[in-house]
Amino acid sequence: MSDFPDWNDIQRYLWGVWRMMTGHADGLDELDFSEDGFWQSFHAITVSLPPLMLNWIMLTNDLLASRPETGGRLSIIGRVAFVDLTTWILPVVVLALAVKPLGIVKRFSPYVVASNWGSVITAWVMVPATLLRMVFPNSPVLIASIAVALAAVVLVLSYRLTHVALKKSYGWSAIFFVVLVTGTLTLMFTLQSVLGISIPELTVSG
Repeated sequence: MSDFPDWNDIQRYLWGVWRMMTGHADGLDELDFSEDGFWQSFHAITVSLPPLMLNWIMLTNDLLASRPETGGRLSIIGRVAFVDLTTWILPVVVLALAVKPLGIVKRFSPYVVASNWGSVITAWVMVPATLLRMVFPNSPVLIASIAVALAAVVLVLSYRLTHVALKKSYGWSAIFFVVLVTGTLTLMFTLQSVLGISIPELTVSG
C-alpha cells in the first residue's frame, strides 16, 4: 500500500468527496486517481478507525450483556472488526471483476477512491448515534430513531457520491447503488451470523 497521505491531502480528499456528496462534480478534481492515489485511498480505513472502534466496543458491550456466551471481549471485538473490514474491502474486489460487463472500466478507480474517502465522512456522521447509546443506554427507541435518521442521510450522501463518480444517468446509478448496498448488507449479516455476532434485537424497556 502507498504511504499514508499527509493531513493537507486528507483534507483535500475529504473536501472533494463532500462536494460530490452535495452534487458537485468538481469534487472529483480534488481526488488522486493515479495508481498511488488508488491504493492510498485505502488509508481511509485508518482515518475511520476512531468511529469504527467506538462502534465495535459498543456492539461488543451489547453482545456481552445480552449473550455472554458469545465469547470474550477481545474475541468479539476481533470478529466485529473482521466483519466491518471485510464488508469494506470485498465489495471492491467483486466490483473489480464486474467492471467490464458493467461498462465502467474507466470509472472504477474514481469510484473506489471517492467511495473510500467518502466512507470516512459517513463513518463520522454515525458517531452521534453511537455516543447516545453510551449516554442514554435505557432509551433504545430514541437511539434507534436517531440512528435510522443518520443512516438515511448517509444513504443519500453515498448515492450522490456514486452518481458523480460513475458519470452515469440517475437511473443507472440508482440501480448500481441499490445492488451494491443490498449486497454489502447481505454480506455483513451473513458474516455476523456465521461468526455468532448478530446484532442483538432492540428491546424496549419500561
